[in-house]
Amino acid sequence: MAKTQKKQISPYLLVILSFILVILVGSFLLVTPFAQASGQWAFNYVSEDGTVKINYLDCLFTAVSATCVTGLCTFTQGIGGALTFTGQLIVLVLIQIGGLGFITVLTFVVTLFKSKLQFKNRFFLSQALNATNFADVVIFVRRIIIISFICEFAGFLMGLPVAFILYPNSVGKALWASLFTSVSAFNNAGFDIFGNTSLIADASTIMGTLKESHLWAYYYYLSYIMVLVVTGGISFLVIIEVFSSKKSAKQFSAFTKIVLTTTAILLVAGAAAFILSDGIEPTNRISVFDAVFQSVTCRTAGFASFDQANLSKAGKTISCILMFIGGSPLSTAGGIKTTTIFIVFIAIVCHLRGKNVSAFKRSYSANTILKGMTLLVIAFVAVVASIIAIASFERNNPVASTDVVIFEAFSAFGTVGLSANFTPLLSTGSKITICIMMFLGRLGPMTFFQVFRNGDPESGHYQYVEEDFLVG
Repeated sequence: MAKTQKKQISPYLLVILSFILVILVGSFLLVTPFAQASGQWAFNYVSEDGTVKINYLDCLFTAVSATCVTGLCTFTQGIGGALTFTGQLIVLVLIQIGGLGFITVLTFVVTLFKSKLQFKNRFFLSQALNATNFADVVIFVRRIIIISFICEFAGFLMGLPVAFILYPNSVGKALWASLFTSVSAFNNAGFDIFGNTSLIADASTIMGTLKESHLWAYYYYLSYIMVLVVTGGISFLVIIEVFSSKKSAKQFSAFTKIVLTTTAILLVAGAAAFILSDGIEPTNRISVFDAVFQSVTCRTAGFASFDQANLSKAGKTISCILMFIGGSPLSTAGGIKTTTIFIVFIAIVCHLRGKNVSAFKRSYSANTILKGMTLLVIAFVAVVASIIAIASFERNNPVASTDVVIFEAFSAFGTVGLSANFTPLLSTGSKITICIMMFLGRLGPMTFFQVFRNGDPESGHYQYVEEDFLVG
């Protein structure tokens, strides 16, 4: 009798299940008294004065936001006020796992003392990581881990001078603040432990005090955060090629050229757009520096130096576009990715000009173009569906204006974490919707569809007759 072959689990399903497992474990840990500043279980906690209300859904929301490196938080005091050091450490671990990917971390641990994996395991892993070369996938994973730790440690050292200014009487707090900010920034998470106002320099905030007393330190701090954000969102493949090869810029791969070019265009164009939309406002005018920071942070980072509620409708629209695009593939960033918007844009331009799709002296397959357009459409439909759902759940909420709801939905899908001060006011249904969008945005819609994909479309024994019809 022929042996029954065991059906192997899909690598894409494994990625989904691993993220769910990490989120559930993280949410349970966050609900414990050790993690909560109140010292009590947070299944349904209400402070004595009734001003602080935390339940399990809030902890689950935070776990999803951290694992999906988003930064949205329903705690009214922020994680710095709602969580103990242990709770903040749990969030930091979730950010690290979410930024690198659970499969990446697991592979690194498993192969730490074992350099060789079987062929089928390498192929399985390459699919899970969405990597094209499975021959050196273990080496690639190790490089990802090493690059991450080097960048985060460098960021930790760069942040120390300002951290000691912020906490002059506590070495421990200064070290922790610098480490937390570095890991959060590199992984494009957007979490901080400075309260619920992010990096906004208001008079009543710690950043406002820093800006008033040490102006250089404030701008230095935000500048190094921008460097970490861009580095984390630019793709590990690009970092490896740029710094590990002896190639000149002209010899870089098409992927690296596409990522670097698209990233530069989006950053510069984004900053210019914010200056035009909000830099000429009579009130709540955005500065040039804040416009640059806004352009960077919308690339899925989530830190804010400018109150998002004060953005004009045009400014929110620009933010939504940047958040939807996000960072680059194989990075810590979310969104539909720079390569997706590049291939869709180039395909449209070449089609209108009646030419084959090509750029950087390379032509691109119909499959790549179709994949990019499919991802764009599915992602946009998902965001629109979430907007409708949130608007329905918040129909009696006076704060839930249309632009605020749209902004929140795009921020969740792009795993950005920016909010117009709306997240703590979300109802139960909206919190669940945002959680789903953060999860979908981090893993990517195509990952979910790959789970249900049944075989190769070209593996059949027949093919239908091709026919064209009128379009448009």
